[in-house]
Amino acid sequence: MTHDAFTQHLRALIGRDCLYFGRDCRIVEILGDSDPDQGHLVLEAFDVVPPIQTDQFGQAVFRANEHIEVPIHGPEGEFSEELMHLLDGLEAGALG
Repeated sequence: MTHDAFTQHLRALIGRDCLYFGRDCRIVEILGDSDPDQGHLVLEAFDVVPPIQTDQFGQAVFRANEHIEVPIHGPEGEFSEELMHLLDGLEAGALG
């Protein structure tokens, strides 16, 4: 699969709910897909109690869902283990 085709496949996953290392998440964006070595898949975690977000001075402002960046590629240019874990979970969920 070419880089463009794989990126399109990942983009088609935006909006899907997933389980990432035991956390309920939703795929919300792909970052840096113009550079194939630096891309990330962005997940929004839906924890029971979202973490407290702070302002630039470290003061508590509000609660918001955490965003997790999953690297698309590992250090050798292969697909990262984190991405493969996420994709395996999506595939298993589609089958079950």
